[in-house]
Amino acid sequence: SGIMGVRYSKFEASTALVLNDVIQMVDVFAGETVHKAVIKTDDLDTGTTIVLDVGDGTTADYYIDGSTVGQAGGTDEIDANIAPKEYSSDDTIDILVEVAPTGGGTGTIEMWVHVS
Repeated sequence: SGIMGVRYSKFEASTALVLNDVIQMVDVFAGETVHKAVIKTDDLDTGTTIVLDVGDGTTADYYIDGSTVGQAGGTDEIDANIAPKEYSSDDTIDILVEVAPTGGGTGTIEMWVHVS
């Protein structure tokens, strides 16, 4: 129908994030198209090693590959070269801990996903 909406999710990591943790953040339903994904995090690492990917059940790093935003906190968003993706079945937009933090690992992660 051409109507754009934004889905929001907030995750509180109360225990340390570890390698290969998958956080299912936002639902996407069959027939919808994802146009943009934005993440915002606290400083999730007392060191500078944590790396996050943003993707879905098919490709863990489809939207954001190798984000270091959790090393100091801030925002990151979809690569401008990624075309909108239409879903033929229900899925979730997920965050994968690609590289674990060296210390800390707790805090807030937020996500906004633009869908039509």
